[in-house]
Amino acid sequence: MKKSMKPKIIAIVGPTASGKTGLGIEIAKKWNGEVISVDSRQIYRGMTIGTGKVQGKLVEAEIEKGGSIDQIFGSRKMLLVDSVLHWGIDLVDPDEHFSVAEFKEYTQKKIEEIIARGKLPVLVGGTGFWLKVLIDNLDLTQTSGDPVLRAELEARTLGDLYHELKQFDPEGAEVIDKQNKRRVVRALEVTKLTGKPWSQQQSAGEAKYDVLQIGLKVDKDVLAERISQRVDEMVAVGLVGEVRGLKEKYGCEIESMTGIGYRQICGFLNGEEKLKDAIEDVKTDSRQYAKRQMTWFKRDPRIYWIEPRESVDRMIEEFFN
Repeated sequence: MKKSMKPKIIAIVGPTASGKTGLGIEIAKKWNGEVISVDSRQIYRGMTIGTGKVQGKLVEAEIEKGGSIDQIFGSRKMLLVDSVLHWGIDLVDPDEHFSVAEFKEYTQKKIEEIIARGKLPVLVGGTGFWLKVLIDNLDLTQTSGDPVLRAELEARTLGDLYHELKQFDPEGAEVIDKQNKRRVVRALEVTKLTGKPWSQQQSAGEAKYDVLQIGLKVDKDVLAERISQRVDEMVAVGLVGEVRGLKEKYGCEIESMTGIGYRQICGFLNGEEKLKDAIEDVKTDSRQYAKRQMTWFKRDPRIYWIEPRESVDRMIEEFFN
């Protein structure tokens, strides 16, 4: 590993249910770190069970002189999990917009705060694009929308839209959530407006950090079983009630409710299918999501892949020496 004068951070990546959370806490405890979540769904307050948020204790934040980035989001609480501070969770309400550009700003400032306290930032999560934006310092110049074009796209079927996206942007089609019509529409809209594939819209800037990326690889069948068990556990501890409460407050049409676990249970609550079928849909869509995550991460040769429970001590020691 090359020596660098840039701030050192560690990132734990991999598919859903691969054990990232546990490894992140283990590393943070051993190496005096704090965890930052890199999960585009765990940012929403009240969406806890369906997003698999880590459970801990909320404690009052001691706001340092000059403030904290968390104050921007009205947060004065810190999440303490097994003596490790966690950030990037419960930043906005489900009906509030939170862009990847806002994630980049939040996380960069949070990394500065953690380093200033003499701690190690440990990024944990499976939202690959968000992590890439941070690690590669991507330019997120936004393409303005076209209301007329968007309306035309939204009037078409999801299957038709996805088929066209595959023609224009096969790489983007491979990693996008093809069940999420809003995202497919936006990807096509950007592609058509710019004449450039949505997946190639961002250019990298000078990297701000020296990053050790550790990926968790899990056997496909083992991962499928873990996902099935996790979904069953979510249902057992109240997923349906959580979604029902969110539906009553926000409806099922907002962006955050199109996520896996929420859109399927919304379908059940709307009388579109039986609960057991909705649960099976959650499992199927979660497995497909895990496959897309691995497709994304495997493209990055900088990731060091390990088996679950494999020690990372030597790798981290080399990273710091």
